[in-house]
Amino acid sequence: MHELGLTRNIVAIVGEHAGSRRVRRVCLAVGPLACVEREALSFCFDIVAEGTALEGAALEFLDAEGDVFMIKNFEVEEAA
Repeated sequence: MHELGLTRNIVAIVGEHAGSRRVRRVCLAVGPLACVEREALSFCFDIVAEGTALEGAALEFLDAEGDVFMIKNFEVEEAA
């Protein structure tokens, strides 16, 4: 299941860019030829995000074309 490795990378990349801010939402673009199971990715996301700035964040998917698999955007909480 390579989705676990993909999820670890997503959490690391988004966490690095978010800095000390909590992440509310992560949106991924996934094409039909990307060889990625969305359900497996969602399952792994909750586990991998535990204890990070992404814990409790919503994971959303956008349909893309071909073999596209990318972090489209993410939303963070604004600093108080």
